[in-house]
Amino acid sequence: MTFRRGWIPAIVAPVAVVAAVVAVPAIADAASPPPAKTAAQVLTLIAGSHDAHYSGTVVQSSDLGLPQLPASMSSRAPSSSGFDAASLIELVTGSHTAQVYVDGRSQQRVQLLDTLGERDLIHNGTSVWTYDARAHTATHVTASGDATARETPQPTTPATVADRLIASITPTTKVSVSTGSFLGHGVYTLTLEPKTSATLVRSAVITVDAATGVPLSAQLDARGQSTPAVSVAFDKVDFSRPGADVFAFTPPQGTAVRDMTAPSHETKGTHTEKQPGGQKPTVIGSGWTSIVEVAGGTGLTSGMSGLTGSNAQLLNELTRHVDGGRMLQTSLFTVFLRDDGTVLAGAVPAATLLAAAR
Repeated sequence: MTFRRGWIPAIVAPVAVVAAVVAVPAIADAASPPPAKTAAQVLTLIAGSHDAHYSGTVVQSSDLGLPQLPASMSSRAPSSSGFDAASLIELVTGSHTAQVYVDGRSQQRVQLLDTLGERDLIHNGTSVWTYDARAHTATHVTASGDATARETPQPTTPATVADRLIASITPTTKVSVSTGSFLGHGVYTLTLEPKTSATLVRSAVITVDAATGVPLSAQLDARGQSTPAVSVAFDKVDFSRPGADVFAFTPPQGTAVRDMTAPSHETKGTHTEKQPGGQKPTVIGSGWTSIVEVAGGTGLTSGMSGLTGSNAQLLNELTRHVDGGRMLQTSLFTVFLRDDGTVLAGAVPAATLLAAAR
């Protein structure tokens, strides 16, 4: 979401800015392709869809070359620590399904229901709830009017993924458009292709409803891989307005609730400076070959440095030892965990990360 605890691990989020949608089999009642548009016209169509309302079922699928977790590990109770490696790996392997409800910019709900248990993100005006049924915990964030748009986590949907992909378009990207049908709707398909071969990304694809401009799917493909590396797509969608009760939330009895207030525009800078963990990541390079560096002792890196037990064992199994630290290699991105706690991540080969870390 930029559901900050969403379907992609936090350290991967900067890389997965190009996350995507699984190709859903064509529907038999295919609509007629819409009139041709230029890529710029399709981008304008998408930009005008942020006030749209709709609901549906979204399927998130990942094929990053990571192993599936054993049933005994995936069904165990959640970790009491702030970093649960097994849960993060489970989130980025296999397939997950969520119910999505959107009513413009100020009301969204994503309800994830699978082996992870129920997890919800509900954004209703200046109120944001995140709820984890398995851990019996909820967080309630209240934002002032000026902080809502900036601080509110957004649900992981084809629309939010498409926004991130579009924001990443640079002169290093080739953009093309075609027409077709998807889920019985006429659609435009935007294809973004890096002009460089120095990235693990082969292409990113966004499928857009021609009538509303709402993205119905988004997909990121890795070089040398025939299936999408990361994907999120509707497998059914309804463009009627969801009921207001969908966005109302009361935590079930027995839920431990944490209340927070998002900083306003006036206090945001001061708040960030006082928080050691608020240090912004450093971005090395630009475009498809950019690398995100997170200093040791901040945010997720401090959580990983204290891993013990099954978390440490799983991390060791998924990574390999290299000079100066450990390396996680997937088909789409690479993560280098340096011995001093610094983390570097990018959609680039391992050798590129190691060179940047020196």
